[in-house]
Amino acid sequence: MRLPSVKQAFAIHFLISVGVFLVLLYLMMRVWFPGELFFIDGGWQGLKLIAPIDLILGPALTLILYRPWKKSLLFDMSVIALVQTLALGYGVYSAYNQRTAAIVFSGDARFETISLSELRAANEEIEALNFKPTAIEDLGQLPAIVYATPYREFSKYLEDIMNGRPELRERSDRYVPIAQAMNKISEHQITVSEEGTIVEIPASSDNATPLKNTNQFKIKARYDNGIITLKDDGFEIQRIGH
Repeated sequence: MRLPSVKQAFAIHFLISVGVFLVLLYLMMRVWFPGELFFIDGGWQGLKLIAPIDLILGPALTLILYRPWKKSLLFDMSVIALVQTLALGYGVYSAYNQRTAAIVFSGDARFETISLSELRAANEEIEALNFKPTAIEDLGQLPAIVYATPYREFSKYLEDIMNGRPELRERSDRYVPIAQAMNKISEHQITVSEEGTIVEIPASSDNATPLKNTNQFKIKARYDNGIITLKDDGFEIQRIGH
């Protein structure tokens, strides 16, 4: 059987890598970091880690080491496959652990994101405090939209923070589905003017006219801020100024 030339082997390896890349791109943009979360909560950063490994490292090694007449060809190709698989596996594992696990309203007049790795670490701390954390599996489809029930006494909250315990947004033992807390967060609704600026109506304003179910709120993610619109079938996020 005639083996492919160096250029053909490189092209084959590159096309396979592109196929793998497209599958990972779909997972990251549609499942792990859906919508604008891809840009504001770490998806783009994860992709920049994965792309060079998948599209450059493996095919480049094939271009350098592949020679159809070499006696060690099978060994060389096995080493290349192993190196690329291990490196790509690490990149995918890192991106998966940084996926958005929950979007939490935690009393700061806005939603905030929390990654899978952050939530797992916080759950271990919560369990060590003899509280029962909410298992990630019980949050339903990720990212989950939840409300973190505030402390009854602010002094207790400060005490926990000063002692290095998880922040309120990380306290999965205090999570409730957002649908059960809409009346508690409604005063923090915002709307966007025609000019694209955020309009807030403070609840304490004497002449304030309550917003009528805009279901729009501020959101703070790891790399940018935006506006989240809650919907019956999920949510939609837009970046400020985009």
